[in-house]
Amino acid sequence: MTRNSMRPALKPQPMSKSGAIKLNDTGEIGAGESLDRRRPGTSMNTRATTSSRRIAFDPAPQDDFFLPDFCAARMVLSIVLALELLALTLALARPSGTVFLTELARISLFMQWLGLTAAAALCYSRRWLAKLSVPVAALTAFSLLTVNVVIVSEVVFLLGRSLAERGVIVSFFPDSHWTFLLRNVGISAIVSIMLLRYFFVAHQWSLHVRAEARARINALQARIRPHFFFNTMNTIASLTRTDPSRAEEAVADLADLFRATMRDSVEPSRMSEEQELCRTYLRIEKLRLGDRLTIQWQMADALTLGIVPSLTIQPLLENAIHHGIEPLDGGGTVWITGELSDDDIVITVTNPVTEMTGRFIRPGNRLALENIRERLSLAYGERGRVDVTEGEGSYTVTLRFPYEE
Repeated sequence: MTRNSMRPALKPQPMSKSGAIKLNDTGEIGAGESLDRRRPGTSMNTRATTSSRRIAFDPAPQDDFFLPDFCAARMVLSIVLALELLALTLALARPSGTVFLTELARISLFMQWLGLTAAAALCYSRRWLAKLSVPVAALTAFSLLTVNVVIVSEVVFLLGRSLAERGVIVSFFPDSHWTFLLRNVGISAIVSIMLLRYFFVAHQWSLHVRAEARARINALQARIRPHFFFNTMNTIASLTRTDPSRAEEAVADLADLFRATMRDSVEPSRMSEEQELCRTYLRIEKLRLGDRLTIQWQMADALTLGIVPSLTIQPLLENAIHHGIEPLDGGGTVWITGELSDDDIVITVTNPVTEMTGRFIRPGNRLALENIRERLSLAYGERGRVDVTEGEGSYTVTLRFPYEE
């Protein structure tokens, strides 16, 4: 059976000014309502993929080479400050008979030359080094640093000899060639080995943290799926004999939804994709709840290109329906709003509750909310938040995370 045969052709419907979404008994959208069905035969996941480029979503985005990027301004500034602190320490450790400022200037100047030229060498060679195996890359980097020390030391010594012949600042430069050169090479070898080892260990630790974060996201995402899956299969089973066409429609929607959930969990979704997932989910739930379910959807157009961890909003709708709408005999309305506030995306989901269902909600809701809270924390750190507000007859969950494109 083709996908086109499973979805009846629908005419485009105008959008409601109020932003209200009402699903009729068949799960379709009535005239004047804003939850548009996608065109027959068009896969939601395919359309979403072609409409926006994917952006790698990683708890710590970086490449897989152990040496840091020495071309970055932040790294260069760190090198300058670290070398200056080291120069200050060495100058303070000199005998009291020496002139402190002269020693500080001499050591600082030499170390800055060494540090900045070494950073430049690693900056321009990093792309080539990244193609080598780790041992070969480390040995090559060590050789580059050693050669750099030899060249800078020779330049400094020759410059000092040239100035000494003219009687200019003789005490500022070394007077023993081989002692000066061998001492610098020896110190450089020790420091280079320690730094390369540190960079390698830090990189391995970073890879471990990233792998652990991916595993946690995968586990958290997997814990969200089964509840909805079993409910949907029960709905489809009940429709198979009574209304086969609606059962086929539900199967097609379920396929779209699970196609999206099976992709890499560290890859984000555009807000437009997440909204389409929510609409697909709502059509499935409408098959079970009928007129008991009403949705008020007010999402700012500016959020369309924003990115969000996959399956972040849909579980909130699932909880709102399962814990808020289902226990109410007459059903109710779920409100979904989205806006930009101080460069943050703010998503709010509100559902009705009664005093009895309020007590019933907390245990069932806590796990899903903690899952989403942890996923946002892994993705955005302290800027990813989940807040819960329990009012009289209502239950509101607010997501807040940085706006990114």
